[in-house]
Amino acid sequence: MNTSRATASDPERLMLTGELTIYTVGETLAQLRAQLAEQPIRALDLSEVTELDGAGLQVLLWLCDTAQARGQPLRVVAHSTAVAEVLNLLQLNERLALTASPSGGTTS
Repeated sequence: MNTSRATASDPERLMLTGELTIYTVGETLAQLRAQLAEQPIRALDLSEVTELDGAGLQVLLWLCDTAQARGQPLRVVAHSTAVAEVLNLLQLNERLALTASPSGGTTS
């Protein structure tokens, strides 16, 4: 899993790519904490997330809760089919402000 600021013109947008699973959450969480220390994250692009499991979901929920606790609500601006399937199954679309159809990525 990689994290990166989507563009220089939109530095508060963060893109996650690859798997967000139990095998990658340790590294991903460290990257997210570093990103949050530098600058707020207001928009999250999950369109390149290829796999999401319970551990990865916990990281996403932590990120949303952390942003909200700081008074900086986070919205998911793009997501993959893999992300949509998990969030639909667990009825977490509203919790992560997920309303649009998948915008890319692959299914798990």
